[in-house]
Amino acid sequence: MTFLTLVRHGTTEWIEQGRLHGVSDAPLSLRGQQEARLAAQALVSQHFDAFYTSPLGRARETAAIIGRVIGLEPIPLEGLREMDFGWLEGGYLFNFAKDTPLKRALRSTWIHFIVQLSGEPSRRVGGRAVKAVREIARQHPNQRVLAITHMAVRSNMLTYLMDGDPAARARYNGWPAGAFTEIELNPDGKARIICLNDSDHLKTLRNNP
Repeated sequence: MTFLTLVRHGTTEWIEQGRLHGVSDAPLSLRGQQEARLAAQALVSQHFDAFYTSPLGRARETAAIIGRVIGLEPIPLEGLREMDFGWLEGGYLFNFAKDTPLKRALRSTWIHFIVQLSGEPSRRVGGRAVKAVREIARQHPNQRVLAITHMAVRSNMLTYLMDGDPAARARYNGWPAGAFTEIELNPDGKARIICLNDSDHLKTLRNNP
């Protein structure tokens, strides 16, 4: 089996403005850089056999900060790229971290409808993300792998790995910037969640919002 630790990229200038990224990009904010450094400090005591990242700038910036600390060079992997949100990209009022569960579910349904018309459908995102992590598992059997990715990629990936039901997507939304999710991937393609939304290493920032 393969153990995969997923890290969400750090907070960006757009996130602080409540704007939606998708395949559009913005640099890490000062807070985001600090989140990446705290993530690196939490990971440095662990051994990883490989390190992958989304090819988008905010993920690669996060990966570069972590890579310098853990001593690994991140490899860009297209399957980890964020969803294309189409007409919604760059829009405001998308601060998911502050959503209530009900608001998050309603927002997810609305976004899903718009993306079906103008962006990359969730099923396609989930399919390519699952293909990417299963390829990682194939290349790294019985190893530990680190990967930097995005919230919508992770939520769709887990939806199809764990549930196979698009309606389950909302339960995996709300991943804080810089937080960890760890999954176990078996050779038969099945997966198990070890931890979800681990942000204990960011508690000093929570005390200084």
